[in-house]
Amino acid sequence: MQKLIYIISFLNVCIFQAVWGGACVASSGVNELAPASFIGKMVNESLGIVNNSGSSDDKKRKELSNSINKYLDIDRIASAVFSPKGYKDLSEKDQQRVKEYLKKYLIRFYASEGKLSAMMNSKLSGEPVAERKNEQDFAVTTQFEKNSSPALKIVWITDGKKVFYVEIEGINQIITLRSEMDTAIGSRTLMEYINEQGF
Repeated sequence: MQKLIYIISFLNVCIFQAVWGGACVASSGVNELAPASFIGKMVNESLGIVNNSGSSDDKKRKELSNSINKYLDIDRIASAVFSPKGYKDLSEKDQQRVKEYLKKYLIRFYASEGKLSAMMNSKLSGEPVAERKNEQDFAVTTQFEKNSSPALKIVWITDGKKVFYVEIEGINQIITLRSEMDTAIGSRTLMEYINEQGF
């Protein structure tokens, strides 16, 4: 009963603080509202770019690319994607070169012409919902509507400041990226591949 009273009191404080622009922080010191709010801001910014009828597709892709790079956690993504290729054993300078390549690759990965058109005229359905995934990350679930198509579910893995990866209809994008990189690199070393790409 005491636990229930605490939860109700905590929710009331959260609602009050949310209305007046404050942050709701649990006793652990973790801001429980930030991840959903962060993802909502990021998604609405991206949709605003894509659905701007006054912009050309090229301009939309450029703006979307800048937005994506601003929000992605390149350090963690590079480590997750390239660790099987010896990324952690590279010098700091070489790791930076790998990350510069990855930034450019992710632009094509997330903002290609096909994905841009898929996002057009879509909108968020309801508010993003955050659920703690581990000590560092939250899984923030969003639903997208487009015309009469079935809602698209995207889960964003985030610490509330950067996005680590996304799951689109249950497909883990880190696994997809790793598979694509395995195919591209083949039998070469990671740095041989990066050198060939001009980074």
